[in-house]
Amino acid sequence: WMQRPPISISSSLTMVGSRMKTVLVNRPIHRVALARLQEEAQVLTPYHASYEELMELLPSAQGMILCAGLHMGPAEMDWASQLAVISRHGAGVDIVDVEAATQRGIPVTFTPYGPTESTAEHALMLLLAVARRLPQLDRAVRSGDFDIRDHLVGGELEGKALGIVGFGRIGKRMAEICRDGLHMAVHFYDPYVDAETATECEAIQVDDIVALAGMVDVLSIHSPLTEATHHLVSREVIQTLRPGAILVNVSRGPVVDEAALIEALESGHLGGAGLDVYDPEPPSMDNPLLQMDQVALTPHLASFTDEGRQRMGLMAVEDVLCVLRGDRPPYMANPDVWDRRRSSG
Repeated sequence: WMQRPPISISSSLTMVGSRMKTVLVNRPIHRVALARLQEEAQVLTPYHASYEELMELLPSAQGMILCAGLHMGPAEMDWASQLAVISRHGAGVDIVDVEAATQRGIPVTFTPYGPTESTAEHALMLLLAVARRLPQLDRAVRSGDFDIRDHLVGGELEGKALGIVGFGRIGKRMAEICRDGLHMAVHFYDPYVDAETATECEAIQVDDIVALAGMVDVLSIHSPLTEATHHLVSREVIQTLRPGAILVNVSRGPVVDEAALIEALESGHLGGAGLDVYDPEPPSMDNPLLQMDQVALTPHLASFTDEGRQRMGLMAVEDVLCVLRGDRPPYMANPDVWDRRRSSG
């Protein structure tokens, strides 16, 4: 191997069970959460390690806090022979093979409430930035073109129709902000939400995503990535959106057919897009999206506020410690595994 980056190992005097447990954290988490974890576990923090170096460390870990940057599949789980819990730092579990974890008796936890506010606010920021042409205006002012204001204007969102794809916690919060703050009419598509929820949220439920697209001026994506939602926002959906509509995606890149999105932006059918996620990530430097004035881009960090990272970090830490103590955590992606879970040693 090449010369290795430093791998930090920290520990405390607190014991969990008969001996100190080891927890691997593959990417930085909030300092408050890390300090909490160090109270009860030996912590491995190989933030800059290669895949091979991570594999070298996995057999010594009883717990793992999994951030972006690593996919835990069958091979990784088999190598992690002592692993008793995978605590996902985030609301999505698409980087974990949950079925493989279940087969091996490994609980997978996640942090559903951690990123709600930060991600919803980020989606609103992208929407406003696209509607008011912020990327283009910002670049113009920085280059000395103050006169751009004489010929480039944006549009208002007040009273427009908003479509939400995925009406979970983040989708509902985005709907609430736009409904109450901008008086937008809210429509949504989510086959797992009942009519009572729609009534409570003052939203109109639409049973067909293509039909939804034809009703709205803004389509905001908040769906998890699964086999069923891959390219859920298809070419047909994108082409059915109203002319000049704006698409916002803060969920996962593959939920949207990116090629179809690019075509709709290039043709002028769509008025713009606000994107925090891509397919693949990071986007290649020749991706046409990077050259479009009507597109606002951020690097998959919608949940990355200080408050949001602290919430997610503390939830992930408490989940992993909970399992290592033998207690059932509140949010599991595979709850049926609990009674036949792997021992933490």
